[in-house]
Amino acid sequence: MNLRTMLPTGVAAAALILALLGGVLGAAEPPATQAPPDSRGLFEPIRSVIQHPRCLNCHVADGRPRQYDDSRVHGQNVQGGPDGRGMPGLPCSTCHQSTNAPTTAGPNAPPGAPNWHLAPKEMVWVDVGARDACLRLRDPRSNGGKDLAQLRHHFAEDKLVAWGWQPGGGRSTPPLTHAQTVAAVDAWIEAGAPCPAG
Repeated sequence: MNLRTMLPTGVAAAALILALLGGVLGAAEPPATQAPPDSRGLFEPIRSVIQHPRCLNCHVADGRPRQYDDSRVHGQNVQGGPDGRGMPGLPCSTCHQSTNAPTTAGPNAPPGAPNWHLAPKEMVWVDVGARDACLRLRDPRSNGGKDLAQLRHHFAEDKLVAWGWQPGGGRSTPPLTHAQTVAAVDAWIEAGAPCPAG
């Protein structure tokens, strides 16, 4: 053997040894771990839904429902009354039946879902920051008396809430699907219903 034939073989052998040593030494190091996501951020998807016009329009402080995507005050001086279901002589159900009006009634026909009414005044989401909205949502004193399991049921099963994703009449829907919203609520509750920092 001469030097010209030995040199490539020696270089290849050295490279192989270094690669093997690198693998062994590299395996001894612990794998890099990612920091867990900030659980306080779990509320943001929920906030994006509850502060969309489909929710905001009935979560009002003044007892006057809103309409359309620009949340204008409901026409005809409609008011929620003492129980959020309308004034005597003009309950919400006068126009809002248990289902959306047929498309033949026109694009601005009254929407409908079972049990149409305004949310309790404690559940106002208009002009409320994310932290305050979160604190209100998880507190039974300000969420209609619901514990977290009942709150999850409200998002997942309440037909009036579900209407928000099938509003008819060309109305926009919240930024998440209904299934995505329920999954976000589940993740938030599973983490202990954390709220964002103030």
